[in-house]
Amino acid sequence: MSKRWIALGVAPLAALAISAAPALGGGAISKQKAPTAAQKTAILKAGKFKGPARCYVVQLSARKQTVAGVRFNRRASGCTRYAFDGAGLYYGTARRTTWFLLDAASAASPAECEALDILMGGAAWQDMIPFTSRMGCQNFD
Repeated sequence: MSKRWIALGVAPLAALAISAAPALGGGAISKQKAPTAAQKTAILKAGKFKGPARCYVVQLSARKQTVAGVRFNRRASGCTRYAFDGAGLYYGTARRTTWFLLDAASAASPAECEALDILMGGAAWQDMIPFTSRMGCQNFD
């Protein structure tokens, strides 16, 4: 087999390996965990959200479960009066019974995003991509 044919066969595999390496090596893979009903209630209470709990998506970081995100649930019916386009990040006590607002925004500055990344830690930052991206943050690595 000529070197040209080998190169043509290996190039797509190399491109696939390069693009998959960050995901396999612990890159920006978003992982969340559903909170218990009591945790969801406590987080929504901390954020002073009005309306039914079904109007909001609440998730915990899978790797740092004292960090949570909240966003509007666009799929829930009858919730448009509670709609918002950003997201909120919350941190909880070790027992995850009391929660506090870390930040909420729909257009955070790059400096705010950098500070959140440092405060939350890299693993939680990556886990909460669906929430931080709604806040306007783009630096996920």
